[in-house]
Amino acid sequence: ISVGEGSVVSGMDCGKGTAKIAQGVVLHGLRLPKGRYVARLYGVEDNPKDVLEQGALWLGEKVSEVLSHYGLPVSCIWDGASHDMWSARLYPVCSSMEEALDAAMSLYAILKREADGEALDKWLARERMSLHGSFNQALDEDALSWNKDLMATVDRERFLDVLRDRGDCRDALAVYAVRPMSDAQFLDILQVAQNADFSFKIRIYYALSRYLREEKRQVGEYSAKALEELCFGTIRATVCEAGGMVPGEGASSWDASRRIQRQVCEVELPVRVNWGGGWTDTPPFCLENGGIVLNAAIKLNGIYPVQVCARRLEEYRVEFASEDIGASGVFTELSEILDCRNPYDHFALHKAALIACGIVPAQIPEGPSLTLAECLRQLGGGIYLSTKVVGIPKGSGLGTSSILAGACVKALYEFLGEELPENEAYGTVLRMEQLMSTGGGWQDQVGGMCPGIKLITTKPGIRQDIRVERLNVSPKALEQLESRFALIYTGQRRLARNLLRDVVGSYIGGRPKSLEALEEIQRVTVLMKFELEKGNIDRFARLLNRHWELSLQLDGGASNTCIDQIFRSCEDLIDGRFIAGAGGGGFLQVILKKGVTAAQLNERLYEVFQDSGVGVWKCEFV
Repeated sequence: ISVGEGSVVSGMDCGKGTAKIAQGVVLHGLRLPKGRYVARLYGVEDNPKDVLEQGALWLGEKVSEVLSHYGLPVSCIWDGASHDMWSARLYPVCSSMEEALDAAMSLYAILKREADGEALDKWLARERMSLHGSFNQALDEDALSWNKDLMATVDRERFLDVLRDRGDCRDALAVYAVRPMSDAQFLDILQVAQNADFSFKIRIYYALSRYLREEKRQVGEYSAKALEELCFGTIRATVCEAGGMVPGEGASSWDASRRIQRQVCEVELPVRVNWGGGWTDTPPFCLENGGIVLNAAIKLNGIYPVQVCARRLEEYRVEFASEDIGASGVFTELSEILDCRNPYDHFALHKAALIACGIVPAQIPEGPSLTLAECLRQLGGGIYLSTKVVGIPKGSGLGTSSILAGACVKALYEFLGEELPENEAYGTVLRMEQLMSTGGGWQDQVGGMCPGIKLITTKPGIRQDIRVERLNVSPKALEQLESRFALIYTGQRRLARNLLRDVVGSYIGGRPKSLEALEEIQRVTVLMKFELEKGNIDRFARLLNRHWELSLQLDGGASNTCIDQIFRSCEDLIDGRFIAGAGGGGFLQVILKKGVTAAQLNERLYEVFQDSGVGVWKCEFV
């Protein structure tokens, strides 16, 4: 419907009709008894009190001249002696509002002397009503009910428009501050989400979860927690589906023809330190915008801390071990392997590795029962998979969980005698984390599986094409960086149970400060690469400080009293500061001032914190 300038359209439900409303007119729909409708059309400046004998104008035309043009008598629009426009029977009574709209457009053509004979005859033959008659017969209750529905529709569209444009979730929720969302409206919006594209869908789910949380409401089976799970579950399913693997909906990656090729396969990997771009690698941000990360692989205390072993067993069973916590288990049922979403399961990562690598199907197939023993028989033996992280405390912030997943993927593919392209390996780990419901991005596994200092980028897209560029840092600059870089352990384990959902949720919810921080983080990361390749470690340190400020803007929980005290205690010894991982504990990273040694830093920390566990750890780039 095209509405001209200065016109008013009211009470119209036009369905799929099309019309071009001229300038300066009113189109007003009324609902009448017995399922009838009428659309009244008149000019904004028209006066219903005008009478024919005094040259009454309607839509800018003299009515007497219009009737004369068509050779029509006065009686065709007036029954009695009153010849004012209030009583003129101009408006056809119709069986739908859409039909009434078409009739109003025909009336406009008649009054403008543009109608053909067929249209004129049709108008004359129909039952017609005046402004007076239609007003008296209008169903007030129906009009009020329709108006209420219209306001609900307008509220819904305003709410959805904010989310469709990826705006601030709080602006969307403000729509319902005056007229609270009814259960019917909630379910209507939920239906929109179910049929929406990925980006729109997750934002609707997230906004509805915030609404229920703020209102302390539940609609049927839907609670705030359930809607939040729908949001993050959609992200998980989308990432997995991009890799051809959706638990519960099929597992195209499982291939019964694969065979074990090696008796034993062992993999050792470094951990990583993150310098720039954190959170831009995490879905859905990277899916919608692409990601950019600068990080480096490191050894700690002269060893590769992440270690995995895959070994063939004669028995058709699966054995898992998590050696660093002293846990082990034996599994003989396929259903036990497929249960990998329990955050307290010591072997959730092991199970997810077997699924994501296609060693077992992601669901129990229909038809003839497929057992775990049968899967292993086809492989040529059972599987023993052990993992350990040597010498690093839990919650370190050095990416150990994702790198451990990467080591499992690498070991299992070598175990089967298969080569897996690096990009596919990174994506497999990403899908593993979605399977386990831990979420997360791709920077950790790339940081540990690919050596050196590198810039890692992706373009927007559901299937992430991860590109790795090794930095061209001169030997002199690298030597200076190694001598001035130090890792400090806070003595605290990083607690990140709800961290990912909080930060990702702030992005999905369109929080302006989060969006601004993520945008600038990307720019800072590119500048870090530039300064490192120029050999300017001082400017790199200043950019590290800026990134730290942006990380705090993105998540205030990245720091705490302990972290603040550690940085303050040595601020005269350092030029740059940052956290490892998402912060809140684990390791800190610093760039020392020229001439300051790691030993001097460690001595200062010991003076302040004594035997609390705070101290410098030996590390080296690999």
